[in-house]
Amino acid sequence: MDYKTVLVDLGDDNAREARLEAATLLASISAGRVVGLTALGMQLEPYRSAGQAAGLYATMGDSSGERIAHADAMAMRDVVDSVAPAVRISQVVADQEAGWALATQGHFADIVLPAPPTSFERVPAPMAKAAEYALLNAGRPVLLVPSGARFHLGGHILVAWDGRREAARAVADALPLLKKASRVTIQVIATLGGRDDKGATGVVQWLGAHGIAATVRVGKGDRVADSLLRIADTEQVSLVVAGGYGHSRLGELVMGGTTHALMRHSKTPLFLSH
Repeated sequence: MDYKTVLVDLGDDNAREARLEAATLLASISAGRVVGLTALGMQLEPYRSAGQAAGLYATMGDSSGERIAHADAMAMRDVVDSVAPAVRISQVVADQEAGWALATQGHFADIVLPAPPTSFERVPAPMAKAAEYALLNAGRPVLLVPSGARFHLGGHILVAWDGRREAARAVADALPLLKKASRVTIQVIATLGGRDDKGATGVVQWLGAHGIAATVRVGKGDRVADSLLRIADTEQVSLVVAGGYGHSRLGELVMGGTTHALMRHSKTPLFLSH
């Protein structure tokens, strides 16, 4: 798999520059292109038409779409020129709000880079923010680059493995990045006294067939997300790869869970597949 078309949210949040840098790097390793999305928010996905989100997007709808799109295009051009000027760029301007637009346009991309959720958001399922909505509906992997983080190639990649379909999908989707890693660790977090590696040795064999050396490590922890975040911080991991919303989607979105916590608290770039 190559990342020939990299879709990135051009929303003007404090992680935009880091997100654009990551998108440019992804496109550069596959001779691909960056597609910047300007979501004007004048059309709301039906289930998100209430609460604070409606007020936010209504305000955006009253703004000058042309001015916003032009500013977004200039920001994208500036970052791409500073990282890899040869990478081709294009822009899509959508009337929809960001999550809906990312999910729709994501159908025609290889990977999606939404703005990361913030740690203080408590989002019920019908009002899921853009990153969750894109992950669950685009049918493509999602890369989150938190504010203050920098995505780079060739570092230590931590693969969160739980033996589920979503984790297997994430490993396959991340193959181009795993091939460039200096080190790959398949991390299993055993809860409730478990010691099973959940088939992680099979992942090592599969990666080996692709020329990727990986090691398995089984750790213990009652809270999987906390354990993964601690490992990522202490070992200076460059990227965490994980399956997203492998348990009840509604339960994780409403009550919180591993994916919910990783998306909001990771200081390390996070690659997710559903």
